[in-house]
This record gives sequence, C-alpha cells and structure tokens, in this order.
Amino acid sequence: MEEQPVYDVIIAGAGPAGATAAYFLAKRGKRVALLEKATFPRDKRCGDAWCEPALDILEEMGVIQELDAEGAVQWVRSGGLVSPSGLSFTSPDQGEREGAPRVAAIRRLVCDERIAQAAVRMGAELIENASVSDVKLADGRWVVRCKDRRRFSGRCLIAADGAKSKIARALGVVTTGANSVASRQYIKGGTHRFSSDGVLLYPPYVLPGYVALFRHSNGDIDLGCYVLPGGRVPMTKLKSLLQTEVASDPYVRAALGEHAEPLEPPGLSPLRLGGEPRTHGERLLVVGDAAGQTDPLTGEGIHTAMVAAKIAARVLDEAFDAGDLSARRLSAYHHAWMREFGRDFSISAAAGRAIQRFPVLLDTAAMAAQRNGASFMDNFGAAMTGVKSKSLFLSPRMSVPLIAALLGLLRTRAKNQYAFGPRAEPTHDFSFATNALQMSAYGAR
Repeated sequence: MEEQPVYDVIIAGAGPAGATAAYFLAKRGKRVALLEKATFPRDKRCGDAWCEPALDILEEMGVIQELDAEGAVQWVRSGGLVSPSGLSFTSPDQGEREGAPRVAAIRRLVCDERIAQAAVRMGAELIENASVSDVKLADGRWVVRCKDRRRFSGRCLIAADGAKSKIARALGVVTTGANSVASRQYIKGGTHRFSSDGVLLYPPYVLPGYVALFRHSNGDIDLGCYVLPGGRVPMTKLKSLLQTEVASDPYVRAALGEHAEPLEPPGLSPLRLGGEPRTHGERLLVVGDAAGQTDPLTGEGIHTAMVAAKIAARVLDEAFDAGDLSARRLSAYHHAWMREFGRDFSISAAAGRAIQRFPVLLDTAAMAAQRNGASFMDNFGAAMTGVKSKSLFLSPRMSVPLIAALLGLLRTRAKNQYAFGPRAEPTHDFSFATNALQMSAYGAR
C-alpha cells in the first residue's frame, strides 16, 4: 500500500482565505494540501464586492489580470448610498479617479476557483470533494479525516472552513456560532433598471444593516441584504424580511422595475463578525470567516480574510524555520492581523450601535457627500469598509464636512422621506434617480 504523504500544512476550505494561504505557503516552498468540500466551480452567496486590499493580492497572483481580460470584472466607478431619511449620494461614472480606492464586482463562482488554481500553479495540491469529518493532533501531526474515509496527515492545520467552522468549534478555539446573516439574489441583466455600479441602501427597517445593489460585468445585479448585530431585526428573521420590507422597498422597486427576472431565489449565508479572541493553537491557525475576520459594520470580509491568510503564511513559514509550531509562537499571527485590521472592529461595532440609535449620522454622510463630491465619498467608503482606518473620520477633511452637514440637517429638520422613494428627493447632480436609474425607469429627468 502506497504510503500517504505528510504535508507541511493542511488547509481545510478553499475559499479566498484558504486558497490565499495555500498560494503564499506554496510560494514559500511548503508542501500544502488544500481541501475543498465541493468541486469547482462552486458558488458562495456573497455581495461579490472585492475591495482594494483583496484586489492587490489578486493582482500579485495574476488572477485579476486574467479575469479583467475575460470581461469578468465590473470596476465600481459609480455609486454611493441612500440614507435612512432618503438622502442620496450616487456618483456618475467618471472613469478612474486619482486617489479613489479600487473596488470591483466579481462573482465568487468565478474568482474563488481562480484563486485556488493560482495556488495549484504555485505548487499546492487541491483536493476536491474533501468534506472534513474529524481532525486530531497526535505526536506532532494532524490527522484529517474526510467523510469519504480519506485521511491526510500534516504538520500544521489551517481552519478556513467558513463562518460555522466545524473544525475551530470542535477544537474549542472558537466557542460561539455565527452571529449574523446575509442574503443574495441575482437579477438578470437587461430586465432591471439599475444603471449604477454599486449602491448601499440604509432603510430604517434593517439598521444598522443595509440592502446592497451591485452590478456585474454582464449586466446582472446582486441584490443583497445584511442583518448586523444590534439591530431591530434578529438574524432568524431575514427570510421574512426579504418577503416583506425588502420586496416593497421603494428604492429596490425602482431599481428592479416591473420586468426584473430573478435568476435564483434569495439564498442566505451565515456571517461571523468582529473577530474571535483566539485564532491560533498548537500547530493550528484559524483564518477568514472561521476566525470572524469580517467587519461588524459592513459585513465586508473578503479582503480581510485574504490579508489575514497572507499573514498566516508568513508566520507559519517563520515558525517552520525556527522549528517551533507551538501555540505561543503562532500567537504572532493573531497579534499581526489584529494590528493590521482587527483593532478597527471594535470601532465598527460601536459605530453600528451609534447608527442604530442615531440614523441621522448616515443622513449627515449623504449630505456631506452631496456638498463635497465623489472624493469625500471615496474616503467615507474606504473607512467604512476598513480599507482605511476609521480614525480617518477624525481628520479635518472628513470631520469638518460632516459637522457642517449635521448642523445643516439640525437647522432644517428635514422629514424622513425614505418610504416615498426616489421621487420624493429633489433632483440634484448626485441623486439616486439621476445616476442609478436608467432613463426609461424614471422618465425625463
């Protein structure tokens, strides 16, 4: 009987976190087994928005260049938000803007597989239909068993098996379940009226969560709803919310029009937000959704997962060189990702609570963007998604316009017009009606 190989690292989960870790570990010369429970191409319900740090890593891998050449990337160059009271800022497409953070809509069905293929090109071994049933550490090696009775042996294990993380929970590293949920439904291109690249809606009924519309390169749109901790809607109620509030939302209805053709029923995905207090153990790292490396204000988790995965590869490589795979040594990974982006999570959580209590904060952001243009919204979006530190809001270029807008709103005491939809807002250069709806959707504007 042929002897089973002993891998340097076994990675459970071939999503962006696991496949990115596999890529950079293989690049550093490690023997890597990348286990995927399904077979590529496989889908993952997601908002499909890839922020700048993720795009930088995709570029380093050569993935974004391939996808862009194939027309699979929709660069987000127009869009914005609609506030709880119905104030909107939606920029037109002005091409690439100097200093604007890069964002792209790419289907997970496509991009996840390409990242895994990049890892294979670098030397990792992709093993599909490998649904992990049990893991055990003995004599300095992990033994990973799959449901089909295959077994794999490795010196180190990375749990990148998603928000529910059966592995991390079974090992006691993660002790709680998923704490949030999101939905996704694709709408067929050519049947809807949405013409922007990406708009976030903040209706009162789901705060501090939101409804998202992102357009893909083939014209399909991704309609998603994010239920975040601290809001009035518990995660168990999202399905009914989609059938009631979201279905009748005036901005969603305006964007979809009367002839929109769904390509699928709405599907739900669990989220683990805010970061776990421990993401390492002896010969073990937890990465991505399994580690809760998702921003609790926005539900953004792709770029943080990929950044953390790259950190994990570096820390493991150094640990192998030192001959020390102890929990103490691998704690460097946890400290590193916390320094890189994790400390912002507590600020995000506090911001979510503040938005829930004071929705006028988002009204203020929309008004400040109307007054100061796309560059303000670029910085606002970068800070909200964690691409830039939220301390940016304390800088004069952000705080001064926000304070001025807040004072203006308090003086005018504008009424909440969200329920009346795009027609209730006076037409201006950055309104939802002006820049997010096709002409036929709204008549003469």
